[in-house]
Amino acid sequence: MALVEGKPLPSKELIVSGPDALKVAEALTATTLKMLQLLSQERLDVSTIGKRLNLSEAYISEQVRMLEDLKLVNVSYERGKRGIRKICEAAVERITIVTKYVG
Repeated sequence: MALVEGKPLPSKELIVSGPDALKVAEALTATTLKMLQLLSQERLDVSTIGKRLNLSEAYISEQVRMLEDLKLVNVSYERGKRGIRKICEAAVERITIVTKYVG
């Protein structure tokens, strides 16, 4: 466990089970996984993500909203050359989906 000033660092692991596991599993498509991989390396705005993945800004924005709702991505806003930019960064480094069936 990493420590800063004697205190444990917050975990960047998301562990989900039950209905939440299903929501996260459904959200993890090829596109969203690529987005999370990009965002694990650097903070990017929606436009840049779209350009790097060759997808529309509208589609990326929709995916970011979903990932933000699931607490997988953090979003902030900054001034850009032409208005406000939506800046995204990965909120987690690892996602664990627990599939244990309790019946």
